[in-house]
Amino acid sequence: MDYPYLELKNLQNEVHIWAVDLDNLKVRGNEAEKMIPKAEREKSKRFRLEILRTRYIKGHHLLRTLLGMYLGIDFFDQEFHYNQYGKPSLKNEKDSNSIYFNLSNSENICVCAFTKDGDVGVDMEKIHNMTNMDSIVERFFSPSENIKFCSLPEHSRKKSFFKYWTRKEALLKAMGVGLSFPLDKFDVLSDEDNASQVSIITRHQNAETEWTLRDIDIFEGFASALALEGKHCDDAPKLRYFRSD
Repeated sequence: MDYPYLELKNLQNEVHIWAVDLDNLKVRGNEAEKMIPKAEREKSKRFRLEILRTRYIKGHHLLRTLLGMYLGIDFFDQEFHYNQYGKPSLKNEKDSNSIYFNLSNSENICVCAFTKDGDVGVDMEKIHNMTNMDSIVERFFSPSENIKFCSLPEHSRKKSFFKYWTRKEALLKAMGVGLSFPLDKFDVLSDEDNASQVSIITRHQNAETEWTLRDIDIFEGFASALALEGKHCDDAPKLRYFRSD
């Protein structure tokens, strides 16, 4: 992939979303593995299938390549800060010369989000058949989401399930709380059936935070969502997409 050259100033009032087919990424797995830190190489060993291990390595190589580009440094030997739930960040992310980021991958697709304007979370899921979809909805969706989902026609339930699920996952990733925050305690629906943006308020550790959720459909057959700290109207911040098939 030939990357356009971007700097931190290009992120002013923007969120950049990179979506890449890892199987077609022009870097060999063994070359990428040598460049990422030892801790990430060790994590890659948890994957038994070689293709999954290679995708993990390429995804983290991609993330560090992009961070290095924005920050104007060689980022391959830099260490992330991890909170108690395992969310990675830069140690100085609140500095004016720093960056907020998040990464997700499903199958062969990796998506990375970058912004300077506050915490961000992104999630992507391959839309596929699930035999336990109804039980997951009953357990993890809020009562209003459950009612809404059950009222949908059968043919649209699968796509809607993954749309709701990625919104929830993106929010939890932006909050940096993992699954410690109950999925059924907040709604990711809007008043309009087809709305692609939702504003919600969460309360965690005695603090209230407002968030904006946006659907970001990039690849056919995948659902994806973005969570941004704060309430944002449709045109602020601007989303810019960079995609490689």
